[in-house]
Amino acid sequence: MSRIFYALAALAWVLLLFPYPATLFIAGCFACFSYPAYARLVMRWPDLRAVVVYVVSLIGMIIVPVSLLIVLVTPQARAGYNMLQRLKTAHFQLPQTWLDSLDKLGESLSFIPGLDSWLRDLGNNIEQTLGEGVRTLVSGGFGFLGGTMTVLWTLFLFVTFSALGVAYAAHFRTMALALTRLPDDMLNRFIQAIRAALRGVIMGIVLVPLAQGILCGIGFHVAGVAQPAFWGLLATCVAPIPVIGTAIVWVPLCIALWFSGSIAAAVGLAIWGAVAVAGVDNVLRPLFLQRGINAPLFVLVLAILCGLSTFGPVGLVVGPVLVAFSLQAIREANNLLAPSLPPPSPPPPPSPSPGAGAGA
Repeated sequence: MSRIFYALAALAWVLLLFPYPATLFIAGCFACFSYPAYARLVMRWPDLRAVVVYVVSLIGMIIVPVSLLIVLVTPQARAGYNMLQRLKTAHFQLPQTWLDSLDKLGESLSFIPGLDSWLRDLGNNIEQTLGEGVRTLVSGGFGFLGGTMTVLWTLFLFVTFSALGVAYAAHFRTMALALTRLPDDMLNRFIQAIRAALRGVIMGIVLVPLAQGILCGIGFHVAGVAQPAFWGLLATCVAPIPVIGTAIVWVPLCIALWFSGSIAAAVGLAIWGAVAVAGVDNVLRPLFLQRGINAPLFVLVLAILCGLSTFGPVGLVVGPVLVAFSLQAIREANNLLAPSLPPPSPPPPPSPSPGAGAGA
């Protein structure tokens, strides 16, 4: 009977929070990850003060980076935003100066048969590919930002759900044990696996993109790109995308520098992006992710891509967490089956060599 009541209670909360699945999932993951810190607060203040300190700390973790971001990026954000709006109004076509440069290049190489038509097709393909990429980036960014009230409401729900998750963790644990009938130590192993996965996600999908965005901003500033902080922010936002990541931002800027006559700056920025920025992604991200989730890198990249395709930005967390959960479930199933499996048969004795008996 207790399982029925727990199931009804869970169903009631699911129906109530059904419109906010992404916020609830991220808040639940953060509560699982931060519960050890909350437990230390409870040991120091075994009353409501622990929850207050947790909520204040969580709000500070949100406000301080956002404030620094506003101070650093706001002076350049308006110009960068207006530039993206102009690109959107122009249907993301290549600038006329770029097209003129391609035409001049085609004229200078017109003595090669068929090269002028190939360059014309190349220009059209570049324009179409770049237009689609920028359109996706801008439209997704506009949709992700949303309205101010929506952002504030989402942040309020995130803080509230996270605080409730750590404050009532013992009740949720009791409910999970009653509904699933899992042994206590098995549930602990699932929690530890998810917590390790979240640690790898935070290091590999949050801190590494932040480092890449800073490196991109430095490169943009040295190369003379206008609004380097704004473009560095965009690079940070797209850095978690596997394989391409920050190249969505710095490759078009290299092309723009090239066509504007800054060939040395374009080459230097391309080298900086391919070596320094991509090097951080190729070395640190796999290290952090594989340390948190014991799975091949290909599987983790596939999980991130599938998560992005299915769940949107929150899929960056959903994909690796689901992989970690499934791998732990396989380990537990193997442990349960191990006692029932027959022991491996001993290897057959080596056959005597033909000359062994005669020699004896």
